[in-house]
Amino acid sequence: MATTRKPGRNGSADSGSTPAAEAAPAAAPQLPLLYRSLSMVEAARHGGKSLKSQIGYGFARGTHAVLLNGNEFDAAARHYPVVFAPAPQLAALAVLGVRPNINLFIDARDGWRPGTYIPAYVRRYPFIFHESEDHQQYTLCIDEASGALEDGGARPLFVDGKPSELTQNALQFCAAFQRDHVATRAFVTDLDERGLLIPNEAAITFVSGEKLTVTGFHIIDRDRFAALPDSVILEWRRKGWLAWVYAHFVSQGSWSLLADLAGTPPVA
Repeated sequence: MATTRKPGRNGSADSGSTPAAEAAPAAAPQLPLLYRSLSMVEAARHGGKSLKSQIGYGFARGTHAVLLNGNEFDAAARHYPVVFAPAPQLAALAVLGVRPNINLFIDARDGWRPGTYIPAYVRRYPFIFHESEDHQQYTLCIDEASGALEDGGARPLFVDGKPSELTQNALQFCAAFQRDHVATRAFVTDLDERGLLIPNEAAITFVSGEKLTVTGFHIIDRDRFAALPDSVILEWRRKGWLAWVYAHFVSQGSWSLLADLAGTPPVA
């Protein structure tokens, strides 16, 4: 996504752009968004390590959009616009801010805004699955640059050389995330192949009079969706995709929440 500022009441104006979060956004070459140094979780390396009891969400402060899986659309739609990254990086995204690299849902103490849904992409951090080149195997990894690990501690990754309950839960969470991601990718690919995704922009006006336009994302065209054959609608209903489409439509009302948050001083 990109943002362009228009003249406000004082007549000033400037503009800028930034890449959107994409299907495989990278904070460093070949690394997904938020991750900086991945290592396989193994007893030889992490046998004496624990996960800190308090990690916070400061690691996501500099991102204004993250990947979102279809089964999250309904919960996320109440707080974030759900949009789509265009081809070739097809993906569903939750928009977390209207300005480049500013997450509006994290306060000065690294807490996530109370009462708002936290995307699974964020909740799984610092863990992640690493996919093999042949796409046949997944390995549980951890971001060792996260600052989330400590020596000893009450939340060990391994107990007596075996994965602890914490590590097993992380493995299960990442496995579920990957399954949901594959299903979501199939959904977004079908949207694209049927020509249902169209470019869109969000025009935002702040209390100060400043105007900002967010661009670089796609949404589902309502008229094209309504014109789909009955056979496709039935197929999508069986797959659970219709609920995802309607949640996406509802989520577009959340741009006003982002505008309100962007125009309000950060919570201390």
